[in-house]
Amino acid sequence: MTTRGEFTRKFDREILGDDSAAAEERAYLEQLEAAERDALDQEFTKLLQILDYRAAWLRERFPGVREPQLEGSGRRFEFGPSPEEKGRTIGWLEFRVRLTDSQQAILLQSYMELDGQFSKRYDYVTFPKEKVSIDKAKRFVESKILEFAGTYQDAYGGTQTG
Repeated sequence: MTTRGEFTRKFDREILGDDSAAAEERAYLEQLEAAERDALDQEFTKLLQILDYRAAWLRERFPGVREPQLEGSGRRFEFGPSPEEKGRTIGWLEFRVRLTDSQQAILLQSYMELDGQFSKRYDYVTFPKEKVSIDKAKRFVESKILEFAGTYQDAYGGTQTG
C-alpha cells in the first residue's frame, strides 16, 4: 500500500469519510514530531559537547574546581580559594542549554558570580533550532570562561597548571 499525500488524506477523510485516512494522518504527524525531536536532540548534543570539552579543560587548569549535578541540560563549575578550604565556594560559572519560552530557538545561557568581585552576571546567545553555529557557541563559551577565570585568577590566584 502506498502512503497517501496530505491532500489525498484530507480529501479521503473529509469527502469520502474514510477513517483510515485520519489514522494515517495521526501516524504521519507522530512521525514528523519524532523527527523534529531527534533533530533538536542533535543540536542540543552539539552544544553539550562543547561544554563537555571545556569542562575537562577547566579541570586541568583548576584542579579544585567542583561540578555539581544540574537539573536539565548544562554544566556548573564551582571554584574555591584553595585546595585546603574544600567545600567553600567563592565563585561559580554555569552554562545552560534550553529552548526559548516561545519554543522557536535554542538558548545557551551563562551565569556567573564571584564573591568580592562581581555579583551574579547573566548572558545568553540564541540559535535556530535547525542549525546551531558551533563556532558562535564556542566563542560564547570561551569568552565567558575568560571573563570569569581572569577575574578569579587576579583576585584569588587560583591554582593554575600548564
